[in-house]
Amino acid sequence: MAAPRQACPASISRPCVWQQPGGEGIVGGARIDAADRAQPVLLRVEVRIQKAWGSPWQTVASSTLVTSGTATVTTPAVRTDYRTMVCATGGPADHPELHATSCTF
Repeated sequence: MAAPRQACPASISRPCVWQQPGGEGIVGGARIDAADRAQPVLLRVEVRIQKAWGSPWQTVASSTLVTSGTATVTTPAVRTDYRTMVCATGGPADHPELHATSCTF
């Protein structure tokens, strides 16, 4: 399966997140840009499902990457009939207190 198309521009230290349905299931993707190209950034993207309205969200697929500059990561495809949300958390790898999370339904 091809990587998901980027649906939004990355921004400095705030992840752009998207999901793409396909024949093999839903793939979550995210991208983040570091303020300094030499700065290591951490990016984690998760596909979450909710089995019943009001029940907790469960992570069913995730991928994490630490790299310098710009990071783009996708999850494995997930087949599900449940409500789906994709969330990405990222920011400077050495400053977890500066990480931001973005989600999309």
